[in-house]
Amino acid sequence: MAKANAEATAERVDHLQGMILSGQPNTACVAYARQTWGVSRAQGYRLLKKAWALIKDDIEKSGIDRQELLSWSIQMLMAAAGQAMKQNNPGAVVGAIRQLDHMTGTGYNSHRSGGIRR
Repeated sequence: MAKANAEATAERVDHLQGMILSGQPNTACVAYARQTWGVSRAQGYRLLKKAWALIKDDIEKSGIDRQELLSWSIQMLMAAAGQAMKQNNPGAVVGAIRQLDHMTGTGYNSHRSGGIRR
């Protein structure tokens, strides 16, 4: 397959960025790149790395500070937990609460030393 030009590469990176922001995991993004564009696994990860760099740059350029981002994240997780409760999805409620605990360090597991036990 012929090498993509700069415009095609930029479109691919933009598409992967959209996939990331919609919640797709890295492996799904690379699989999509391989199947759709016929790129190698290594090239798929290079495109993915560029997409993540764009996301990082967008966050840095937005001027949002850490406290604002944490506040927004807490609000979104609380909304997600509320929605999961309405849908009678206890696993999603627990997941949201666990993530809140991890982000804020307020729960029982946050005060133990030695990291996460499994």
